[in-house]
Amino acid sequence: MIGEIAVSLILLLLAFFAIASSDVSPASAHRYWAMLVACYAVVAVIADRFQMHHRIIDSKSAIWIVLHWLGVFGAIELIFYFAHSGRFNNADIGLANAVILALGTYLFGIAKNWRFIVIGCALAAASVGVAMVEQYLWVLVGIAVLVALVLGALSYLNHRRT
Repeated sequence: MIGEIAVSLILLLLAFFAIASSDVSPASAHRYWAMLVACYAVVAVIADRFQMHHRIIDSKSAIWIVLHWLGVFGAIELIFYFAHSGRFNNADIGLANAVILALGTYLFGIAKNWRFIVIGCALAAASVGVAMVEQYLWVLVGIAVLVALVLGALSYLNHRRT
């Protein structure tokens, strides 16, 4: 239970850093966003293996997960393409990518692992918070704390039922 919460918070913090770094350096943020999606995909595969008790070589589930995260990666790459072609402001890259990652994470949660629903909702809330508030660091910290509490409570209730 503690490990799941810790991994969820690490995923959130990595995404929060990506949102912030997109404002500072869009060029280096491009590589970071690509690695972030790969990180989310790896965690998704591992979470699926543990939760669903799949074998490591269960290819049907793994292929679905990889295709899902390749779609998220492709959408994020399109945002960078739009920015490089002048059709998208550099300042908006982080927000757009965060919304894409939030949707991808949420949808993965619906299909595979409920914890990703919470992470996706937190990323969406962070995107809204960053868009509305100039000093968004406190918004991101507050969302991370709230997610830890929600995941802890839901995990506790889930373990208690079984």
